[in-house]
Amino acid sequence: MTTLEQLEAKHNFTYPALYKTLFEADKLNWMRGFDEPLEKNKTWADDVYPTLKENAPLLLHSGGSDFELLTPDEILHFEFPDDWDTQTHHFIPFAKTAEGNVYTFYKNISIDGENPVVLIWEDDEAEIISKNFEDFIFRKMLEAADDIDKEDLEADYGKEEAAIERYRADLQIDLKSIQPYLNPTYIKILEDTYNGEVLSTLISYGFKTSKPLKENISEMLDFEEMGNTFDHEK
Repeated sequence: MTTLEQLEAKHNFTYPALYKTLFEADKLNWMRGFDEPLEKNKTWADDVYPTLKENAPLLLHSGGSDFELLTPDEILHFEFPDDWDTQTHHFIPFAKTAEGNVYTFYKNISIDGENPVVLIWEDDEAEIISKNFEDFIFRKMLEAADDIDKEDLEADYGKEEAAIERYRADLQIDLKSIQPYLNPTYIKILEDTYNGEVLSTLISYGFKTSKPLKENISEMLDFEEMGNTFDHEK
């Protein structure tokens, strides 16, 4: 089993306290209890996911349809692309998207004693998206309730009208799971958001809230470097 100490040694990085707490609580592994590769005739959706759902690891449903946490073993053995300038930029990966984008901590910058989270796009840009890990979690969970693509939702939950309510229930499972660890103010905002009235357009769903997503992000999460991009390649 890969340990947090191994990850810190490999990446020459001290993880933030919240990450360490969630790691020790087994909240940062979407393969919890299973080895990779899976045994023949087993799949993540049919065999792993059902064991995770009620005690959900971080962002299991609220990370977005293309979000996936890297397993501890994947972090330990992460191979940085040859064109990344890892001599200049110190990235510590922890999640990815289906398109190949990577979420990482960025050791080069410290904000109030913590390192920001950046999203490294497939092209030559990296974008600073939160000032710390807790804000990253809150932002992802907020975004999960806004501009929910109907085709993506139908792929996972079916085409019935009740699909959006099943999705809401899964968001609430994630919220219950993270509740002991997250800022109570963030929890309250997420509770209100996930209990909001369903809003529907031709292509998307959302939940009605007292404040729009962008306003919440601006008020709660904004900082000087938010949204800044930089070239991370050689």
